[in-house]
Amino acid sequence: MAVLHATYRDEGWRLRRALLLTCGLVVIQAIGAWYSGSLALLSDTGHLLTDLLTQLAAYVGLSIASYSPRPGSRFTYGLHRVEVVVGIVSAAFLLVLCGWIAWEAFERLWTPYSVLPLPMVIAALVGLVGNAVVVVFLRHAHSLSTRAAYLHALSDMASSLAVVVAGTALWWTGAAWIDPVLSLVLIGFLLRHTLVLLWEALGIVLEASPRGVSVPQVEEALRQLPGVLDVHDLHVWGIASQEAVLSAHLVVDSSAATATVLEQAHKVLQERFGIHHSTLQLESSEFAQARQCANCCYAGR
Repeated sequence: MAVLHATYRDEGWRLRRALLLTCGLVVIQAIGAWYSGSLALLSDTGHLLTDLLTQLAAYVGLSIASYSPRPGSRFTYGLHRVEVVVGIVSAAFLLVLCGWIAWEAFERLWTPYSVLPLPMVIAALVGLVGNAVVVVFLRHAHSLSTRAAYLHALSDMASSLAVVVAGTALWWTGAAWIDPVLSLVLIGFLLRHTLVLLWEALGIVLEASPRGVSVPQVEEALRQLPGVLDVHDLHVWGIASQEAVLSAHLVVDSSAATATVLEQAHKVLQERFGIHHSTLQLESSEFAQARQCANCCYAGR
């Protein structure tokens, strides 16, 4: 546990610095987009905003993971899903932003708009360098949410580079269509990231099994344990991006040592599937048949 908290502290330190830097980059690029009139730069600022929100969600997740609920608290799982609320609100805002930028881009394709390429390129270069620093901050991430923030920063480096190239081309050629076309391309990537963020957040709210955890494989692994006759009422869900939870009923042989079965089951869940919070109910075959537990109608295999 001490090692886990040390990891949280180290990642929290890195995320705090990444958050401050990304926040500054959002402000700089937003000012640059306003001054230059570039929709492409505004789209890249939207990418930066997704980075900022992803980092914020990761930081919130790490912060609350370090605390346990008070005795008697209504929040028996803690406040892990604050991270999910941040994700859903962020995704909704970004969807509105995507729609507005796309509308403006189509209007500018029909009615060309003057863009100042020099401030556009300068702001994008600042974003490119700043994102490179953020990538260095987050490159040794361990938690899923921090690794997601790292990948977002990598993708935003690519979009900042694209804006630099487009601004340079606009400077040389004066072709007004470059800016709205590039903004539509970047909006496509931004929309994809936003929908992924929304889908992952909704998956947690709807208590879907976490990505990378196959429920049939979990069930089969538990059923293969010595002394286990059957598995039913199995549920695997996530209470946050980093916390998977499992509950199941194990039908055990009457001669099996229950303590050994529990120990082996918890070991398999932790080592093979990364599930550290599990609740297992051990039942005899007679009990399962008599109660027809959880509508599974155990048939005594």
